[in-house]
Amino acid sequence: MKRKLDTIDFTGDIIHVKCGGSNKLTHVHRSLLQRSSGPLEDLDSCAGTFDPLTNTFDVSDFAQHDGFQLIVHWLYTGEIVLAEEGSKPVSTVAMLLYAYHAAYELAIDWNDQHQCSLSNCIMDHLVDRFVHPEKHGAAITVETLLEVPEGLNGPPLRFIGDWLVRGNLTPNPRPWQFVYFLEDGLKNRLLQLFFEQMLAGNGTPPWEKDPCAYHLHFHGSTRCQART
Repeated sequence: MKRKLDTIDFTGDIIHVKCGGSNKLTHVHRSLLQRSSGPLEDLDSCAGTFDPLTNTFDVSDFAQHDGFQLIVHWLYTGEIVLAEEGSKPVSTVAMLLYAYHAAYELAIDWNDQHQCSLSNCIMDHLVDRFVHPEKHGAAITVETLLEVPEGLNGPPLRFIGDWLVRGNLTPNPRPWQFVYFLEDGLKNRLLQLFFEQMLAGNGTPPWEKDPCAYHLHFHGSTRCQART
């Protein structure tokens, strides 16, 4: 479901959001950040700090500037837009991961838009970049992945672990790359997948079996609410 601009309350205050990685402020209508269980619903318990005198919301410890801007665009339009021309694959992957992390930390739209569809939409874009590089220009290489900032967790960690084991890697990686460069969380995931493959044999990758394999499902749902 896409948001319509005519359903957004533009009469409220503009909040100035300070994020990590940049001195620039992101300006967004307060009503969007207060929807559902958004980060400004309860200022006393939200992630970050809010200064009512300057109308500034500081989330520097929880969100990077570029990733948060991607989120704000989605809040207004219901769409994720990424720059294609001239963008390096590592920059795009990093932005998606930053956005996913920020959406989780700030609980943005947690109960709105069919339950976590922001996070699931980000995952759809991330998976597509890896699995169908021909649609986006340069392929995601092992070297690209090693440049991605640390801190992978949840569905992004699961997918990247699956891709490293079952994906079409370019070029073929050397074992020492994984041992030396990858952080412990991803190493553990790869070890788990290795033994799972030994027991099950080489089968269809999870992203081909189920388009919702890396989505968040709540309230007992076995399928992604955004796809039903």
